[in-house]
Amino acid sequence: MYRQVAVVSCLFATLACATPSVAPLAATPIKPGANERVVVTHSYLIVDSSQSVQDEFARQKALVQSFVAAQPAGDYQAGSVVFGGYKRQNQALAKFDRGQQASSAAEIKHLHEGTPLDHVFAEVADELHGKSGQAAVIVFSDGRPTDPIGRDIDEQSVLDAAAGLAKAYQGEVCIHTVQAGNDAAGAKFLRRLSETTDCGSARTASSVTNVASLQGMERDVYLGAALPDVAAAPRGLVDSDGDGVLDGEDQCPNTPSGVKVDPRGCWVLNVHFAFDSTVIEPKYYDELNRVAARLKEVGPDTIVRVDGHTDSIGAEAYNENLSERRAQAVRDYLVQQGVPATQLQAKGFGAKQPAASNDGRDGRALNRRTELSRL
Repeated sequence: MYRQVAVVSCLFATLACATPSVAPLAATPIKPGANERVVVTHSYLIVDSSQSVQDEFARQKALVQSFVAAQPAGDYQAGSVVFGGYKRQNQALAKFDRGQQASSAAEIKHLHEGTPLDHVFAEVADELHGKSGQAAVIVFSDGRPTDPIGRDIDEQSVLDAAAGLAKAYQGEVCIHTVQAGNDAAGAKFLRRLSETTDCGSARTASSVTNVASLQGMERDVYLGAALPDVAAAPRGLVDSDGDGVLDGEDQCPNTPSGVKVDPRGCWVLNVHFAFDSTVIEPKYYDELNRVAARLKEVGPDTIVRVDGHTDSIGAEAYNENLSERRAQAVRDYLVQQGVPATQLQAKGFGAKQPAASNDGRDGRALNRRTELSRL
């Protein structure tokens, strides 16, 4: 079934077809309170500019402009996509620049056509693939997805695409929805969409009509609890690097924020080696590609050592050499993926630092591994 598409013609050459304008709120950037900090590392706005939001377009555009004005300053990346049918207005992920974001928001146009939210989520997943930390995806829409030319689609395809986006990201994704208009079915769908992530939220544009409500929304999206005061906290009860492992138990301090760590607090690599081998199996390429992307994100000032390990079978000197070659193999792979060689070191530890017991086959397989240590 096709949704009805209204076609408006300019009947007189002297008249312009114009969308009524709505002034954005006079919002200023939110600032973290005493016990707050910006927790988001990636922010992405998805703005529905399809035919079905025509009546709400001006108000929605003004809200997007207001949202950008109130975003907190911070060391995070931001991007956006405005869509209608096959048309896009994209701003690729880059370090948050309020002026650039505001300029893009001011240029939002009504693109008409359908509401292919499933396509858009897949496109954003490609942008976020392999990145890590915490991502906020903010969706402005009426909540009535279609295919690009306006035909009804199964809403589950959008939910599946949203789940795929969360899977592509190496960290937590929070989907926040803001409904344009008051369509009950659209509100129900957007609520389901936000619930595909544990930290999402759903609200209506009509609930964000003043600076106070806008800033409340922004705090929900961008802010979280401040890291503990290391100097004031009792010894052993702090987590200085924010990896979820207390300093007293953290065997690998100073891991970058947002990376996967094991119970010891070590930056884990799901890369293991066959017995007496230094060959990286193809099944580990995706894992290493994600690590390379994260290393390029944190920048060349973050120096990382690849630590190689072995099981306990074999002579000590042989195992130390083997572990060194394993570490070097991983380092070489990461360099091939574009990580600066000066950002990486390699060191072998032989069998001296087992992650599991060497008494059984499974434990020994876990010990034939590499890890990352921030220097």
